[in-house]
Amino acid sequence: MESKANMPSGERARVMIVDDQTAIRQMLATFVRELPEFLVVAEAGNLVEAVRLASETRPDVVVLDWMFPGGGGLGFLHAMKAASLQPNVLIFSAAANEHAVREALTNGAKGYIEKDAAFAEFVTALRAVAGGGVYFGPAVARIVERLLSPDARCNELNALSARECEVLRCIAEGLSSKEIAARLEISVLTVNNHRANITGKTQLHSIAQLTMHAARLGLIPGPGDFVAMPAESAAVGQ
Repeated sequence: MESKANMPSGERARVMIVDDQTAIRQMLATFVRELPEFLVVAEAGNLVEAVRLASETRPDVVVLDWMFPGGGGLGFLHAMKAASLQPNVLIFSAAANEHAVREALTNGAKGYIEKDAAFAEFVTALRAVAGGGVYFGPAVARIVERLLSPDARCNELNALSARECEVLRCIAEGLSSKEIAARLEISVLTVNNHRANITGKTQLHSIAQLTMHAARLGLIPGPGDFVAMPAESAAVGQ
């Protein structure tokens, strides 16, 4: 399914904010409402309420705390997948540890920033994720880089071919399969075959994971050089 990477001109991205701390949730909602390209459609303080409101309002973007009573962010991501809902999720949490980051990104989150981030960084992250892109705060970027280090990826089945590296670079740059096919002058079917091979060899499935893998391979700038990366597709096989 295509993500809403390119919102029609004049259409605002629909945002839901999930945080058990009422003051933080209301503060974020008030702040986001001041941004002309966003529309806050729901606020939730627990997992049950979040899942219900997401089903009712169909947000384009969810700003999600990772730890809250009645179930954490992972439960929400699982519920969205089970309901065939694919909002672009930005984790906004104080729990920026390796376990949380790994679980969030492997289960579909598109971005992850720390709660002590400045509002300017929050806006940058929100805009990147709303556009179908990837965003990591500085601390999270270091964690992801470590997770995708050569030691961490020692179980990779095979090195990527030159063509697969080209396709991976294009994926990380946010190109759809059709756009990759046009750039590389190959068929869409061939692109999709390469994408499947990349996933099989790396065992990485999300755009966020593949973007960081491309950075580790030197195909795109690494975490020290960028924090936001646009992406046209919500899943690797699109």
